[in-house]
Amino acid sequence: MSPYGIGRAAWSELERESLALLSSLVRIDTSNPPGNETPCAELLQRFLADAGVRTQLVGETPAHMNLVARLPGTRPGPTLLLLGHTDVVPAEATEWQEAPFSGVVKNGYLWGRGALDMKNQLAAAAVAMARLARAGAPFAGELLFATTADEERGDHCGARWLVAEHPDLVRCDYLINEGGGSYVRIGRRRLYTYTVGEKGYAQFRVRAKGRGGHGSVPLHKHNAVTTMARAIVALAEHRPPVHVTDTAAAYIEYLVPNRELAALLTDDASSRETIAAMHAAGDERAYLIEPLLGITFSPTIAHAGGEAPNVIPSHAEAIIDCRTLPGHTEHEVETEVRRALAGLGGTWDLEWVDVMAGNESPADGPLAAALRHVLAAMVPRADLVPTHLCGFTDSRWFRAAFPEVTAYGFCPFDAEDAVAMGGREHARDERIAVSDVPFQALFMERLVTEVLR
Repeated sequence: MSPYGIGRAAWSELERESLALLSSLVRIDTSNPPGNETPCAELLQRFLADAGVRTQLVGETPAHMNLVARLPGTRPGPTLLLLGHTDVVPAEATEWQEAPFSGVVKNGYLWGRGALDMKNQLAAAAVAMARLARAGAPFAGELLFATTADEERGDHCGARWLVAEHPDLVRCDYLINEGGGSYVRIGRRRLYTYTVGEKGYAQFRVRAKGRGGHGSVPLHKHNAVTTMARAIVALAEHRPPVHVTDTAAAYIEYLVPNRELAALLTDDASSRETIAAMHAAGDERAYLIEPLLGITFSPTIAHAGGEAPNVIPSHAEAIIDCRTLPGHTEHEVETEVRRALAGLGGTWDLEWVDVMAGNESPADGPLAAALRHVLAAMVPRADLVPTHLCGFTDSRWFRAAFPEVTAYGFCPFDAEDAVAMGGREHARDERIAVSDVPFQALFMERLVTEVLR
């Protein structure tokens, strides 16, 4: 027998099919900007049509089409949607060991932009759907597969447009998307997370005002650049109040076996100080935990008016990427900004750049139970806990459009843990271990039959 309880011949065929599809997907350059995701959607359409699956392309513009595939089961039941985006972030070819759109298999990896974010999951879902179609769709309800354009920027064309313009095409009870599936080692066990929600964002611009003048005459407290510099440092170092949610507490308790340390981290009163001590000690777990504790501020862009080095500009500004937990409001964010900047001196104002509320689905229920059941069968020493994603995905549009949907982010890895993968998404030399490609396809196939029992 091969791993995961299927025959060697069946495993070899699954590996061949899933690797070939993923390699073909990676070779299509869907860098966003500009996008041009339609060839990728058309490739998946041809692949599924060969298995007898009904598909259609819909989109706002010809270059940014979305694919929706539909496979009815043999008896009544719920609807499960496997969702993914076809666009990828740009890649600088000169920085890569292998060409970023080669899709080459080398040294035990399949290389290329999108191999982890998230053409691997597209390939897994498409292969699972095709195999189930060939087997006669032996499940209840209906399986949907949708690929969307423009997730990396999110301005138009993709999921946001799809749920607004064609909601009946993608309406579902359960949804699986990107956003979870890597694991960390806790002793001899593995801790996997599935994302049940996403932090919101409240990005804002801070403007400092001052006097203009000649650089030869220091203006001190009236210099907008120095006022802005103080504001940037103050926001970067500000620590808003902690709110340890039940979801975050469950994650911390699994991640931190030391009960005393876990108790300090899950206590609102001591969590911030404990995180600071972990950072000082070089404990990498602090980076995993801190974003889950509340509002965060990260200065990302700074600019001062004027170009001449001998002119003091009259104004300066910075963009702050602020992330919030579900339930936080713009008023709470502004209160924390004012607390951070209180007493700094100078004159400043705040302008919102982009705001999106946090969103979440219930952490328990049939979909969570199915994830646990299938994962336990394939990875016996695995634990699975819910968490919130610090970034955002297309799941937010589906939760907003269909309040009744349960949407999770999960596509598990087996060959490598999160430390070994080292944050390759959006980075140079993005690649996936060869054995994880058929593993993910088999997981998706088994998940469908477990959810749609």
